[in-house]
Amino acid sequence: MKLKYIIAVALVIGTTTSCSDFLDQDNKSSVPASDFYNTTGGFESLTNSMYGSLRSLYKVSPLTLTAGTDLFGDGKSSGVAMNYYQHTATEGNVLTLYTNLFKIIQSANSVIAYGETTAASNVRQQYIDEARFVRAWAYFMAVQHFGPVALVKEMYSSAQMNFERTSLKDIYDFMISEFDYLAHNSSLLDTSNSGRANKRAAKFFLAKTYLTRGWLNGQDYESQEENIAQGTDFQNAAKYALEAINNETPSISIEKAFDVNNEANAEIFWAIQFSSATLANPGSDGSYQQAQFGAYLGGAEMPNSKAIDGNESPFFRLLNMYTKGDGRLEQTFMLELYGTGTTAGGIQYFNYYTNKTAPILAYYVPAWATDADIADWKADDPNGQKTNTIITKTTLDNTGIGPSTQVHATWKERRSMDVGVPCIKKFDDYTAASIGNRTTSCSTHDVVVSRLGEAYLIAAEAYLQLNDKTNAAKMINTLRQRPGTIKAGFETAMNVAADDIAIDFILDERAREMAGEYVRYTDLKRTHKLVEYVTKYNEDGVTEAQMKGDDGKYKILRPIPQDALDKNQTKVAQNPGY
Repeated sequence: MKLKYIIAVALVIGTTTSCSDFLDQDNKSSVPASDFYNTTGGFESLTNSMYGSLRSLYKVSPLTLTAGTDLFGDGKSSGVAMNYYQHTATEGNVLTLYTNLFKIIQSANSVIAYGETTAASNVRQQYIDEARFVRAWAYFMAVQHFGPVALVKEMYSSAQMNFERTSLKDIYDFMISEFDYLAHNSSLLDTSNSGRANKRAAKFFLAKTYLTRGWLNGQDYESQEENIAQGTDFQNAAKYALEAINNETPSISIEKAFDVNNEANAEIFWAIQFSSATLANPGSDGSYQQAQFGAYLGGAEMPNSKAIDGNESPFFRLLNMYTKGDGRLEQTFMLELYGTGTTAGGIQYFNYYTNKTAPILAYYVPAWATDADIADWKADDPNGQKTNTIITKTTLDNTGIGPSTQVHATWKERRSMDVGVPCIKKFDDYTAASIGNRTTSCSTHDVVVSRLGEAYLIAAEAYLQLNDKTNAAKMINTLRQRPGTIKAGFETAMNVAADDIAIDFILDERAREMAGEYVRYTDLKRTHKLVEYVTKYNEDGVTEAQMKGDDGKYKILRPIPQDALDKNQTKVAQNPGY
C-alpha cells in the first residue's frame, strides 16, 4: 500500500565546516553563490561542503543511533529516556538526526544540480556520482530509523514545507537503483582511502540494502511496515557482499584497523573523516564516538583521561559474549585502566598508549577468567605496574568491586560508578591535540561506516536466509582468520560449524566484531529481534509495555519529530507507537 502522507521538512543548504584533509569549502569573494558554484573551484567547494555535512551526524551525542538495545544502557547519566523507550516525538536527539539527514540530502542534491551547469572538468561527473552516493546513503540511514520519508531529488534554495511521504517500496527501489549504478557504471573511484565515496563502498551498501529489504516481509512486528521483500533479495545481498569483499581476507587486527594513526588501511571501505586541521573548533567539532560506551572517567580534574558522557555503558551481556580464545575482547575494550587512583589527576587513561610502563589502576577481568588466569596476569609484571592494581571481576552479581569505591557491587551498580566498568577503546584518539582539548567532541578519529569485516557478516546473514549454512559458516570462519582474533591454541574452539549458524549466532558475532559501531539498533530491527532482545536482555529492565505506544503498536521506528509535523499545514500520521 502506497503511503500518501505529507511530511514537513525544511530542506535548505546547510552551512557546514569542511570535511577532511582534502575537503575545504571556501567562497570568500563577493561572487554570488550560483556563479561561484558554476566554476570549477566553486563546484569542488560545494562538493566539499556536502562531505562536511556528514560530520553533523557524529559530532553530537548520537543517542538515536545507539539507545535502546541489548548491549548498552544507563551509565552515570541514568534514566536516559531513549534507553527505556520513553522518548516522545519532541526528543531532541531524534530531531537532530532527522534534520541533519535531510540537510545532507539537500546538500547532495545541490551538487547534483550544479553538476549539470558547472564548468567542464575531469572530475565533474565523479563529483556528481559522489553526491548520488551520499544521497542514497543518507536515505538508507533515514528509512532504517524513520520508515517512509520524503524522497526528494531536487535542489531547493529556500525552506519547503510540504513533501509527500514516499512509500518504502519506492525508496528502496531508488536506493538499489542508485547503488547498483554507482557500484558498476559510475565515475566513482574504485576505492578510496581519503573518505571519498567509491565503487567498493557502493557495492557494500547495495548488498546491505538488499539484505535489509529482504527482511521487510510483513512478518512479526514488521507487519507494521510495508511488505516489500522480494524473492531474490538475499541472493543479491550475498552476491554484492562478495563483490565488495573481492576475495580479500581481513589482513589486520581490529586494533590496527581502528588505530587513529592508521586510518588509511585495507579494512576500511568508507569513513566519515575528521581532521583537527579543518575543524573550526577542534574542541567541539570532532567526533563523539570515543566519548560513549563506558563508565564515567572523571571530568576536567583528570586531564589525561578521556571524556565519557555516561549515557551508554556496556551490559555484562556484551562482555560475556567473548570466549577465552577470542582476542577481540582485549582489542575492543580497555581492560587495563592506567592510573594511580581516582582522586584528581589519578586516572591516567591515555598512558596505555603513551607510557606503557606506568602503573595500572584497575584490571577488568574477562568474564571467562578463572582465579588461575588472574594469577597469571598479575605474575606477568616485569615493570612492576600491577603491584597496587585493583582487580574487578566481570560478573552480574556483586562478586566484582567498583574500583572507585573498592566495595562489592553488581554489574548494574558498577555501570553508574566512576571507572566502574571498562569502556570501548577502539575509537580512541590518543593524539596530543585530542588529549589537550579533552571534551566529548574533541576526537579526530574517523567514523567508519563501511568495512571489510561487516561485508563478511552481511554475506553470512544472507546465506543463512538462503538456508545455506555451509557458506554462512565459511564467511564467519574466514572473518575470524583476521590477525589477533583467534588466540594461539584456540583454533578448534573458535571454528564455526554449519550447525552453529542461526540468526542469534549472527547477531552475537556482529556484536563481537562491531561493538560500538552504531549498527546494533538497526541490526535488531532488521532481523525482527528488537522487541525480543530488548525485553529479554536489556539489563535495565525494559518491558514490552514500554516498547508499545498508546495505539498498541511497537516502537520499532523512531518518531517523526513533532517539529516536522507542526510545520506541516496538513495533519499527517505519526509513526506507529507514538
